[in-house]
Amino acid sequence: MNADPKTVAQRFYDILNEGALERLDEVCAADIKGHAGAGADLTEVKRAIGSLLEAFPGLRATPRHVLQDGDLVSTWVTYEGAHQGSYAGVSGTGRRVRFMAWDLFRVRDGHIVEITQACDLFTLMNQIGALPTAAPA
Repeated sequence: MNADPKTVAQRFYDILNEGALERLDEVCAADIKGHAGAGADLTEVKRAIGSLLEAFPGLRATPRHVLQDGDLVSTWVTYEGAHQGSYAGVSGTGRRVRFMAWDLFRVRDGHIVEITQACDLFTLMNQIGALPTAAPA
């Protein structure tokens, strides 16, 4: 596997787009450390991504801006899909969603050893109708 950090980050998104969570082991270190929405370890990273893919089958991640500084890769990502399964207590609505996220990967020896993920959940929850609407004044 190519050990270039940006290439490793792109492989992460390729695997996510294929829905092949079992293949995350190809790009994530067994002892990966996760922060924020990523989950604390590889099992939790897979669980977090898996819950998104269950609710939004066929979800597509498109990295928009990919910046590298040494072993760190920062990506601004657009996610797009359809809300088909339960997410945050909201049954599938069939609604199309598009939301942004930011990921920061630390890559060593061709594997992601640390991951931080932040997602625009406000936009996502609004698009699936999970947020209360404001009452008229």
